[in-house]
Amino acid sequence: MARPTTITNEQLLKAAREEFLKHGIRATSAAIARRAGVSPGILFHRFASKEALFAAAMDAGEGPRALFEQFDLPGRIGKEPVRETLTTLGEMLIKRFQETVPTQLMAWANPDPGQGKPLAELHRARGVPGQRLLISYLKEEMRLKRIRRIDPFVVAQTFGGALWFFAFEQATGANLQKTNNPVSSSDYVRQLVDTLWNGLQPR
Repeated sequence: MARPTTITNEQLLKAAREEFLKHGIRATSAAIARRAGVSPGILFHRFASKEALFAAAMDAGEGPRALFEQFDLPGRIGKEPVRETLTTLGEMLIKRFQETVPTQLMAWANPDPGQGKPLAELHRARGVPGQRLLISYLKEEMRLKRIRRIDPFVVAQTFGGALWFFAFEQATGANLQKTNNPVSSSDYVRQLVDTLWNGLQPR
């Protein structure tokens, strides 16, 4: 493979992430360099060690928090139907979880890469602000009496947890669905919101 004249850190991290997801922490620097089309020396010029490269590669970026902020839940309060908001948000979240769950599993399997905070702690820290935004949204909709007054933390935890577990099943192959009647991501989100709505809709 011809070596590119320049290569960005993002390209190096993408190659490293693919190797780590395929081979775990046993992935070699040589294999990562081959996948990126560079010499191993380039890797260690940018990253001090394989542990540092692992930490950077398996750090899943901004995670769900950025998605919540882009979705602008506060701007939807009292306007868009709650059921519609949750369905659209759920479809976006499940796609994001399908991207980040594999890196989370790797982070948990290798909790101390030797570089700063453990990766699992970073992943948890990125999920909490998004959950808080959803809780705040639910509280405001309850105040406006557009949904029933029930514990917004429980609703947010149930909603996010169910979406994450669906992505987890897909990532691990531990799919509990009947193989002859699989549920698509979008169908799963709609049915999840329908189930929650039975308890949320105002009386």
